[in-house]
Amino acid sequence: MTKLISETQAKLALSARRIWINQRFRRKLGYVGNFETPRTFEEKIQYRKLYGNHEFYAMVADKYRVRDYVAQKVGSQYLVPLLGVYDRLTPAVFETLPDRFIIKANHGCKWHQIVEDKNSLDVLATVNYFDRLINKQYGKNSCEYHYRLIPPKIVIEELLTDNRGVLANYELFCFHGRNGFEWSISVVLQELKRSIVLGENGEQWERHGGFTDEDYAKYVKLENHEEMVQIAETLSADFDFARIDLYNVQGQIYFGEITCTPGGGFNPIKNQSTARKLSEMWHLDTDNPQLYEQRRVA
Repeated sequence: MTKLISETQAKLALSARRIWINQRFRRKLGYVGNFETPRTFEEKIQYRKLYGNHEFYAMVADKYRVRDYVAQKVGSQYLVPLLGVYDRLTPAVFETLPDRFIIKANHGCKWHQIVEDKNSLDVLATVNYFDRLINKQYGKNSCEYHYRLIPPKIVIEELLTDNRGVLANYELFCFHGRNGFEWSISVVLQELKRSIVLGENGEQWERHGGFTDEDYAKYVKLENHEEMVQIAETLSADFDFARIDLYNVQGQIYFGEITCTPGGGFNPIKNQSTARKLSEMWHLDTDNPQLYEQRRVA
């Protein structure tokens, strides 16, 4: 009887998520999505949100637990040095920290605070801010259910700095399917609001915010580019699709994060050529139990 109730509750929860996703998808992207036999990149993200193995996605999306995954796959030398991990922050935590660091809530996205000068930090305000985050659920409105399965922690890491002036984020869209390993890369200069998107052969797909030739020479043509690609390929090998974020500082590559559902699948890809390529590169491995649960009928 208990099992029957549990299965009924699971079906109702799935049905509710499907209704909410349908409504928001149509509002954000302007068309009715097909989430049962998806064709577009954004539709496939919704399929993953509905039928994914959320426990696995929670583990790799967890900014603390993923460190063990990365160390096992490619080695701990690519991890940003860890300064501490806590269930709660207290003023005493800051006494032994260096002058510069970054604080993250491990169970959300963009839930962080960059501290460039500890002496000017409002410690009590920071403690209160992360105490509130600990009690919040990320992904509720976007139905990214796997974030709800992450045990909340506060993670403090060293703050990376780059002598090129801006810390670039290298977002590698990695696909493992019938054509083997395929990928594209987005080089994002977030502080400058500039970015460029390239295919695996170096062909330019998009350029935004006035991304200059000087930016290209400084941030794209790197001697250890192939090493970044190899790291991304290895870290994404368990997925049909995953976005692997890396940093490259003075020739040292650091892991950023693994993203399973970029933008919750609600950010339309405006460049139609890019949208088509990403959609075609992602072949859903629906029979893989590590990635997807058995389909339930609502």
